[in-house]
Amino acid sequence: MTDRRSFIRAGGLLAGGLAVATATAGPASAAAPAAALPLLSWHAALANRRYAPAVIAVLGSSSSESVGATGLGRGYAHVLVENLRSMFPVAGASGGDNYVAAWGTPEWWPVVSHGGGTRSKTAGWGLKAVDLTGAGQTLTYAFIGTSAQVWYSISGSGRFSVTVDGVTVAASVGGGAPVGRDAQWTSSALAPGRHTIVVTCLDPGARIHGFATFDGDADRGIHLYNGGHGGRTSGDFASGVDAWAPRLRTVRPHLVILQLGVNDWRIGVPAAVMKENLQTIIAAVRAHTDTDPSFVVYGPPRVTADRRAQDFAHFTEAWREIAAEDTGGHGGGSGVAYFDLAARQVSPTSDNSLGLYCDDLLHMSDKGAAFTADALAAFLAP
Repeated sequence: MTDRRSFIRAGGLLAGGLAVATATAGPASAAAPAAALPLLSWHAALANRRYAPAVIAVLGSSSSESVGATGLGRGYAHVLVENLRSMFPVAGASGGDNYVAAWGTPEWWPVVSHGGGTRSKTAGWGLKAVDLTGAGQTLTYAFIGTSAQVWYSISGSGRFSVTVDGVTVAASVGGGAPVGRDAQWTSSALAPGRHTIVVTCLDPGARIHGFATFDGDADRGIHLYNGGHGGRTSGDFASGVDAWAPRLRTVRPHLVILQLGVNDWRIGVPAAVMKENLQTIIAAVRAHTDTDPSFVVYGPPRVTADRRAQDFAHFTEAWREIAAEDTGGHGGGSGVAYFDLAARQVSPTSDNSLGLYCDDLLHMSDKGAAFTADALAAFLAP
């Protein structure tokens, strides 16, 4: 009997029809294994999780940002990592929230601003940052963990201070010279438990991208750097490479999930243009990191459209083609897998009786996000 895992690796389907990049059946050759193993880099990093972080990076739109979820940790990306940490535990590394952008669309976003500041969509992982424009402006983030980072960049003489639990731990960061788009400040070790970190503007010119927190997993375990941004299209990320790609030097991903394309479809961007944009994003990631990451192109079912300038099937075909045509993986094979969520659920526009989507038939409910995360976890497991 053919082993099920061998069938999957040869381009078969996981339960429910989740396909990876396909390989041509026939006699084994030197190139065939590489073509059939787009998740190899991710699986190798996962195997090494006890000794170094296995890093998942997400670039996506509102579903990745967790719009529709009722709180932090309930979006598909966070539930996915919760699932993977349960499936592949590391003793003593329960895992923190990891990256949270300085601002977000959901009303429950955990970073609280006070005194002003300007939201920027032209810098930061996920094209999100906050420009501190006046002394005394603050950003506050409460978390559970054992260490924290502030991701930032500086223009001119911008400076900020950092307090943790009311104690000043950095009297002045920045000032005097510009700092590029991959700078970070890192705390010393913190006692396990709840903490509050506050960034305060001292002089205008500091741009805060977000916070990365860890809970026993700073140097091991499974990390998530979520760059979800509601309303963004593939073109926003393709044209904004200079804004987000420098941060890859910090992220160093082993798996990049691309949940992009639905907004393109909704506003009438041609499927061929969307495909080129995603290929540009994949090339940019490869050019900015030495981790040789695997990629997953996320293909959802048809959702509510503002206007249907083209059939959704063209986008499904384009997502599949990206995985099938890629040659950037090991040995010149594909390094991109296609996650076909539509094979696991019906379109919410035709049937949402199970409550997987919110009333707008566009964003996932808590239940739908967990459904997606469960399917993704099975798809990503070795």
